Amino acid sequence: MVSQLRNVFFYAAAAVVFFAAGWACNKYGNVAGIADDTVVAMVGDHPITFKDWMRQTDLLRVLAQTPIDPDNKDQMKAVLDSLIDQEIVLEAAQKAHFSSGAFDENLKKRLQEADLKIKDLKDKLEKDMQTLSRIQNNYQDPYKKMLLARQYANSQVDSVVVTEKDLRDWYADYSVQAKAAGQNLPPFDKVKNRIKPTVQAEKFLKNLQSGTKVDRKEDVIDKYLASLSISEKMLDSDSDSLSLDKKAGSKDAGGK
Repeated sequence: MVSQLRNVFFYAAAAVVFFAAGWACNKYGNVAGIADDTVVAMVGDHPITFKDWMRQTDLLRVLAQTPIDPDNKDQMKAVLDSLIDQEIVLEAAQKAHFSSGAFDENLKKRLQEADLKIKDLKDKLEKDMQTLSRIQNNYQDPYKKMLLARQYANSQVDSVVVTEKDLRDWYADYSVQAKAAGQNLPPFDKVKNRIKPTVQAEKFLKNLQSGTKVDRKEDVIDKYLASLSISEKMLDSDSDSLSLDKKAGSKDAGGK
């Protein structure tokens, strides 16, 4: 499920726009106390910082079709995974000396569309005016990277070879998840051609991932994700009272 979320964020996020840098951390509070420049992952020699992670979350909150819940551990992890995938693709694009006139021509249009979307959001999000101001000032650089990574990936996906077995394996895996969610899928033969681009996209990313060293700083990542869990906060902050409750329970049991 998380792997599918990361692909949704990687491929779909560039088509829309999220809240910009600082929204997730300042709106909900960085309870974990992680500094902006703390490295949360290394992709090759390129560091991804906590600030990069939060900026990607904010960008997606504004531009993605599927809203991000910054308190959801799985979604936040998927955002980080999508950012790592994006950097892997950007490094591959750089090595391939990728250039696209169509991308250059389209970029200005996409940025203008994003500007209009953000301005429209101002009328609906009066409580977040300060956040939207940060978006206008800071979103373009991470958004350009997102668009470029997506453009390069799209230019390569069609050439990825997938076998009948690849398609059937993907369909079988997705069918299990669909059934668990109470959904029924059409027969494989009816959706075979429709799922092929998705399977190609996943295989493209897996091929790049296998050739790139990624070092996730799990201690930092887990520290932040743990801060999003209400139950874990209660367990940490109320450990003494919880232990007292247990002792009281033991006494009651003993008394009986």
